[in-house]
Formats: sequence, C-alpha cells, structure tokens
Amino acid sequence: MYGGDEVSAIVMDIGTTSTKCGFAGEDCPKFVLPSSVGILGGEESEVVGQTAKRDFFVGTNAIGVRRDHMRVDGVMRDGIISDWDAVEALMGHSLKTCMSVDPAEHPLLMAEPSFNPLPVREKLAELAFEKFGMPAFFLSKNAVLTAFASGRSTALVLDIGGGVTSATAVHDGYVLGRPLKRHTLGGDLLNEIALKAISLRKPPPPLHPLYTLKRTQLGPGEYSFAPQAFPNTHPSFHKYMQLQLMRETKECVCRCALTPPTESAPLESSAWEYELPDKSVLDVGWERFHVPEILFNPSLIRQSPPPWLRTDPSTAPGADGATSDASAPSPGAAELAAMIPDGVMSLPELVSECIRACDTDMRRELWGGIVVSGGTSLLPGLTERLHSRLNELVPQMSMKVKLISPPTPQERRFSVWIGGSILASLGSFQQLWISKQEFEEHGASIIQRRCP
Repeated sequence: MYGGDEVSAIVMDIGTTSTKCGFAGEDCPKFVLPSSVGILGGEESEVVGQTAKRDFFVGTNAIGVRRDHMRVDGVMRDGIISDWDAVEALMGHSLKTCMSVDPAEHPLLMAEPSFNPLPVREKLAELAFEKFGMPAFFLSKNAVLTAFASGRSTALVLDIGGGVTSATAVHDGYVLGRPLKRHTLGGDLLNEIALKAISLRKPPPPLHPLYTLKRTQLGPGEYSFAPQAFPNTHPSFHKYMQLQLMRETKECVCRCALTPPTESAPLESSAWEYELPDKSVLDVGWERFHVPEILFNPSLIRQSPPPWLRTDPSTAPGADGATSDASAPSPGAAELAAMIPDGVMSLPELVSECIRACDTDMRRELWGGIVVSGGTSLLPGLTERLHSRLNELVPQMSMKVKLISPPTPQERRFSVWIGGSILASLGSFQQLWISKQEFEEHGASIIQRRCP
C-alpha cells in the first residue's frame, strides 16, 4: 500500500498519435508530444542475435528536424505497444525532460487500452519500477477513465482515436471484455487515404512539407518558398511530414455530412481551396466530405471512387452510392479502397453491436450513456450525424439515445488523461497504488490482480 496526503502523482496516457503527461489534479495535461520517434541506426546488425544500438529523438522539436537517414516510427501497432526501447525513451523524455521530475519521487498512473494483453501490462510495470524506480504504479483502462471524466461509472465509451476506434461497455467502473468492439479505421488512416487520393490525381499536385521549403524575402512582408531536395532523407520521415500536413488540412476543412448521401442529395464535391505552407493552393473539394464519410460508410470508396479514378468521370453515382457499369473504377481506385481493412463497421454499427453483446438488463442504461471521445471525434458534424443514426438503430422506442460529448476540444481530446487526473487525485484511491515493495514481493503478476 502506498499512501500519503500529497503524493503529487503523475498521469501518463500513451496513445497511437500523441502522448499526454501531467500532474494529477490539473485540468489538462502539462505536455503533449508525438508518440512517433526519430530513430538513427539499428537497421542492420552484423552480429546475429544482437540488436544494433539505436539513437532516439523524442518530442515535437527533435522529430521535426530533418537528419540524414533518420526514420520515423510509432511506438504502437494496432493500439498495442510494439517497440519497448522507443517507449522507454518516450517515457524518459516525458518525465525527466518535459516535466523535470525525479521519477523515484512520484507515483505513476498510466492509461492503457481496454484490449491490452497481459504481457504488455506486466512489461509496463517492470519498466516503471525497475527502469525508472517509481515508488508506486497503477494501470487503468482508457474507457474507464473516459467514463470517470464524464462523471459516470457506467457508460458506453466510443473512442475515435488516431490509430484505433473502439466501442467499450463500462459497468460500475469495470470494462466488459466480451462486448468490446474495435477496428483500425481512425484519424491516422483517414490522413493516409486523403494523401493517397491526392497523389493519384493526374497530374498529382506537389505536396511540399515545411522542412523542404526555403524562404526568400522578396520585399517588405513578401516571401517566396522554393522546395529543396535532400537526397539522404529517409522515406518514412518524408511520409510522416506529409501526413502531418494532411492532418492539418483535414482538421481545417473536413466536415461530416449531417444527412446520409442520396441520389438526389449526393455529397458535395465543389471546389474548396486550401493554402499549403509554400503558398500554393490545393483543391480539397472531394476530400472535404468524402474522407470523413468513410467513418459512416467504410465501403464508400469502393462504391463511389474519386472522379479522377473512374474510367468515365462524367457518370453520376447511383441511388445507393454505387457507380454504374460504364464507370468501372480504375486500378488506382482499387488500391485506394484496399487501404480500408476488411470487416470494418461504421461508427453507429460499432456502438449498436457492442450494446447488443451486453446483457439485456444493461442495454437501456448504455443507450442512455454513450460517451464520445478521441481527437477524430472533433470533426464538425460527427456527433450530430451519429446521434441521428443511432436513433434509427435503437431497438425499442422506449429506449432513449443520449450522446455525451464534452463541449470543448480539450475535454474530448484529453478525456482519458482528465479521467486519470481525477482518479489519481481522489483520497479514496491512494490505498489502491501498487507499491514498489509489493512489486518486488509478488512480481509482475500482481498487475493482473490489482489492476482489473
């Protein structure tokens, strides 16, 4: 047991796209940094069975500087930690450099995915206690923390994040594992689809990330931007910077249609210009509504590919969104459609299937407490469209659908961290910490017993 009046606990949430860290009891995380890291070395090892030394560059500033042969990779795959050396560097940078604390003096509460496997949970505990010397540690599920942040202990949490979209039933502060539904169609994949669709245009418009541009002053307040070539740039770094550019574009211009597209009212595709960092203008008229629509209709691209990927672009889509035989999609359209994983459900179906898999006596309460969180949920019009569709899917008219979406972007984007901040600052929670002495006595298996 670890107790005390002033424990000044640290709360950390490692997500697919970003890592949030800060002190418990605060309103929002003190630091938000990318979960991707820059890596130099380690690609090839001359000695079989040994891993070559790798240098990690962590943080927005470090990863934004181009270095020869530096590749960029994320620490997670499908929502599960895959590179432990990178995670160690990420945690060390967050604790020692960003927050400037001695890890041995502060307990750590970490958020984890609701589908986190046991070996990963035990490895996190080993990292906290053995590498950083934390005096106490606790693991809590993302969905539980999101429910706590909304003031509920029972809820259906729909988390639309960067790498994973999941629907999780939480009952009395515990995650129900059997009904959990998830897939990898998230914000990052939408960025990749938008980038791929733009690159398949004929001719493809140039997308110059900020690191490739050299600014030259022409006069007072007037500048020109010329792209520069860097032959030793790793392809993963260039793609990462391009995806960052697409993420900014998506957040600025993309919208969810308030009503499903029909033959009489198709998705709008009129020209919509967006200014890139090099002052050039990109037309994102098709991407503006079609890319977010994939969340509600994953087969959209297969049914109605972009106009420049149809053999006959003048052919209009049918009533169900499918094109006629005269406008068969090109190989580029098939390549674009293949980026969407098979078996992906739309957001309303994900929620409905998760609730349907729960016990009958819980369903009414879950329909009335659907909490929406995650950065991708901030797309304008998404919650309104989701609420409208869920009202059509609810099995009984007596069941009322209530969608709980925090009003401010910070609350929705950082809902997991905020829930952890609330939990770790409660006086009744302090007796639940796993102390370093308990870890040394019982081993990593104590995580499964103490952190359900």
